[in-house]
Amino acid sequence: MPLRPRRIVLARAVAAALLVLPVCWLAATAATPSATSTFRNDPDRLVFVTVHWRDRAQLQRIAANFQHLIIDEKARTARTEASAADLATLRRLGVRVDIDDASTERMRRAESALAERETLSQRGLSGAALRAEESIPGFSCYRTVEETYATINSMAYYKPNLAKQFDIGPTWQWKNSGGATGYRIKVLRLNNTATDARIPNKRNMVVLAAIHAREYTTAELTTRFAEWLVNGYGTDADATWLMDNFRFHFILQANPDGRKKAESGLSWRKNVDTANGTCSANAYGIDLNRNFPWRFGQVPNGSSGDPCAATYRGPSSMSEPETQALMRYIVGTPNSQGVYEGGVLPDLRTDTGVAPTTYPGLFLDIHSFSQLVLWPWANTSASAPNMTDLRTLGRRLAYFNGYRPVQWIGMYPADGTNTDAVYGATGAPSYTIELGQSFFEDCATFESSTYPRNLEALKYAARTLNAPYTYAGGPDTTSVGAAATTITAGQEFAVAGWFDDSRYNQNNGTEGVQAIAHATAYLDGVPWAGGVRSFAMIPSDGVFNTSRERAYVNIPTGGLAKGMHTVYMRAVDASGRAGTAKAIRFRVQ
Repeated sequence: MPLRPRRIVLARAVAAALLVLPVCWLAATAATPSATSTFRNDPDRLVFVTVHWRDRAQLQRIAANFQHLIIDEKARTARTEASAADLATLRRLGVRVDIDDASTERMRRAESALAERETLSQRGLSGAALRAEESIPGFSCYRTVEETYATINSMAYYKPNLAKQFDIGPTWQWKNSGGATGYRIKVLRLNNTATDARIPNKRNMVVLAAIHAREYTTAELTTRFAEWLVNGYGTDADATWLMDNFRFHFILQANPDGRKKAESGLSWRKNVDTANGTCSANAYGIDLNRNFPWRFGQVPNGSSGDPCAATYRGPSSMSEPETQALMRYIVGTPNSQGVYEGGVLPDLRTDTGVAPTTYPGLFLDIHSFSQLVLWPWANTSASAPNMTDLRTLGRRLAYFNGYRPVQWIGMYPADGTNTDAVYGATGAPSYTIELGQSFFEDCATFESSTYPRNLEALKYAARTLNAPYTYAGGPDTTSVGAAATTITAGQEFAVAGWFDDSRYNQNNGTEGVQAIAHATAYLDGVPWAGGVRSFAMIPSDGVFNTSRERAYVNIPTGGLAKGMHTVYMRAVDASGRAGTAKAIRFRVQ
């Protein structure tokens, strides 16, 4: 289909005028005033573009210059944002580029709103007062670094039995200023410490957000998930049993120095390390998610050695204090045999690199905006040792948010990523989830779509924590209910649940789906604990023979102490694999 006249002007401008940017962009002023002013005033500022690629090899060369792409395989296009230098690179690659003025203008509005929000924050306003005074509406839902840290402080202060905060190290700016500027990296750890003695080896879930500074949705989603766990404790049955049985570790702002730059209205991506090369005011820094040790700098087009590039990997593996702190906290450090020790997630790899299917924990790195669920490897097309189970859990997670599930390299190659590093060092199930529709997603879209869909994905991930590789292959308990919430001692407690083995995203390959074989209710103990009273549930239609079933049971309560009790429900499919549980609470009076 031929280009429309306006796009011809743009294509010619990109093809012919970039050699003398920014002056020759003035030739296109009538067509793209926002793009023109962008490059005239700040060549590092970004515009949204659609890039047309011929084959996978060309796509990989394109992807090496950008951190995130929305890829349309059928149309052979990739959407991303680009600076003047990025457009010059695309020109050298010989690809056609269309500038998306509407998306660029949305980004400009967001940048203005965020810059105004930062100004108001510096005046001491926050919360409702800040939202009320914000001059450009639509972006008030995203917390600043200070507001995120204030949330952490509040949880730890008001709920000390459920929430604790830890300082795991300095950012580059803090370290190099002697603490005069910059930040410390904080971890919010959640669990009910009252159950620690009874459950000494709690499984751990690590969720990392905002390692790329301008990805605002990631920190907000993760913070709200943490708030659901803490605020729901004692009232929400699932939040309560998850907090009782597991530990959650949230690095809500993994790159706070960079995030603060982004909050000023810049499209900032990297950290703020200025010690490498001579870059313009808005192009320096290290891409922290190319600075991790796994296959650092070893993959063609997997990262950049140019200090001014968006995917600059740094001068050496783990050169950055942020990366060092994250690796040390999450996986520990390797001993003389190469086994990682001292981290939250244990190294359970065998000599072949495979982890046991009962691995006790999970790692998630939250990004935006490519709408993907990605698992290792990013550095090679070879299958990871736990490939089958990684793919199964990835397709489960993608059911909830509707994103495309794929091994990372199916998008494009990358080296030095945290997902590969955590999986490679420990064998833990490790995923990158790419949220939403843009880096600067407005609050209406975030709160109506991105947040609720991905909150459900995070809740599901949490319910798998006892054995994520195993439970993802079994039926999901989708809902539970009861006839009453309070009963008299001796009465039967009637409960029911729905179980579904088919809840996978099947748009990139398929998972096998089996009939439900049986379902069980467990009283006052999780299904995998020994010595728990259990009750076989009855299929509502008389027989378990489909992949989605409802079942019920009446639980005797004679001899139960007065107070709160919990029933967990879980099913097993015809392949013999148990799935996730859900809980319901009731009071005996």
